[in-house]
Amino acid sequence: MLARAQLADLAPCEAWTSQGTNRQIAYSTHGIYRYFGKFPPPLAAHLISRFTEESEWILDPMVGSGTTAVEALLANRHVVARDVSPLSILLTCVKTRALFAPDVLASFERVRSSFDKGPRETLPRPVGLRNPEHWFLPSTIGSLGRIRAAIDQETEGDCKNLLLAAFAATVRRVSRATTQQGRLFLDAATALPNAWPTFSERFASSLEAVRALPVNKKTHVLVQMHNALEFPPPDSPALPKLIIAHPPYFNNYKYSSINSLELAWMGFDHKHVRKQEIRESFKIGKPEHVEQYVHDMTVTLENLTSELANEGILSLMIGDTVLRGHYVPTINMILGNISHLPLRLELVALRVPRYTEASWVASQRRKGDTVGISLNDFVLVFRKTTSTCSQHK
Repeated sequence: MLARAQLADLAPCEAWTSQGTNRQIAYSTHGIYRYFGKFPPPLAAHLISRFTEESEWILDPMVGSGTTAVEALLANRHVVARDVSPLSILLTCVKTRALFAPDVLASFERVRSSFDKGPRETLPRPVGLRNPEHWFLPSTIGSLGRIRAAIDQETEGDCKNLLLAAFAATVRRVSRATTQQGRLFLDAATALPNAWPTFSERFASSLEAVRALPVNKKTHVLVQMHNALEFPPPDSPALPKLIIAHPPYFNNYKYSSINSLELAWMGFDHKHVRKQEIRESFKIGKPEHVEQYVHDMTVTLENLTSELANEGILSLMIGDTVLRGHYVPTINMILGNISHLPLRLELVALRVPRYTEASWVASQRRKGDTVGISLNDFVLVFRKTTSTCSQHK
């Protein structure tokens, strides 16, 4: 894999794997929401412990489900967590904030009381779904609408956010979509007519997780809605010592599409989120579109480098693609485009997936006459230098 990706001779190479089953790596608040393609918590923990000290700043520009932010909090590091998805912002806020249980339980009881009163004249409906009945039973739509309407009556921010996170974690589980892989496929046998029992269970497990979070007023978690393709916001804190970036891979699926059902029930059209994402050509399967992807990744890495402290570390987890038997060396193309940046490639790690990661990777390998994908995952570790040019071979 390293030789085919043209990475073997660029820097010292290592092989990394995340130990633990799905249940084992769902410690702390990591299990609040099943986020397909999430950054492995053990990998985030390893990068944080290896390249930072306590009280230093970390930046995750594509925070996803909040993995890096949680690990930074657990390791007593400050962290800036950004994303273009309102779902990611919600999850990160919830997963990094300890709550006082009685207040949240009181909010939950009000939601339960409102739900038990029965349907109303008008209920919230999913936004941006062309045919909601394709993905949900009519009775499921009604129960989800009643839960969402009840949550909307709550005013306390942190409590409401936890309820919304539990609600988001319920949507896919009660839908007619499969829960076994990220891409949306029908699996009508798993649909549940009443969403309340699942919502109640997800709320209880989420509350238990956030109650156990450490309360450290000296550790800062700053969550920002921001597009990595845009220049860093002016209100950013101190320059980060470590940046952990996990962008989509070329021809891999879009995260807005994976979470389109949840975004719809939160009141967001996933198509609007998609317009802000890196152009990765999913489903199109045209190798020539890699130039758009490389351009977007180049702009993103330029922006991130401008924020990184001198001698700081930029960690990039990324993969190449095979389309119709043709290997597309996206990583090597990106490296060629960022040769002007003051980044020195210090380490290339081959990521060896196991357990949950292996099943996710397997689910993304599509092979056929028209489109095929094969994922080779690498972690590239760069150090920002004070020179005016990088040291890529």
